Amino acid sequence: MSAANSEIVEWLNNIPRPIAGALMSIFIASLRVVYDKEETRPIRVAMEALICGGLTLTVASGISALGLNTNWVMFAGGTIGYFGSATVRAYALRVIDRNLKDDEDGEEKK
Repeated sequence: MSAANSEIVEWLNNIPRPIAGALMSIFIASLRVVYDKEETRPIRVAMEALICGGLTLTVASGISALGLNTNWVMFAGGTIGYFGSATVRAYALRVIDRNLKDDEDGEEKK
């Protein structure tokens, strides 16, 4: 490996994991929106990518608060970027709705 390549690899390894996860999410979300070819306007691509990056930063703080290894942030970023903000939102709302129904019924959470 050349000296320039080793410097690049070292620089990439020194990026804080939450930032690296957000960048991964932004990159994958951008590729997904362009690949889907449903709406490829630059503003649509940018907005989806930035929303996914923001979601990843939010999840990164949760991963840190739970005491998990920060390498999970890269996994979360890739997953959020791949599925997209609408899918993540729909899943979160379904989980919240199910938990609220359980609370109203007085049942134990499963």
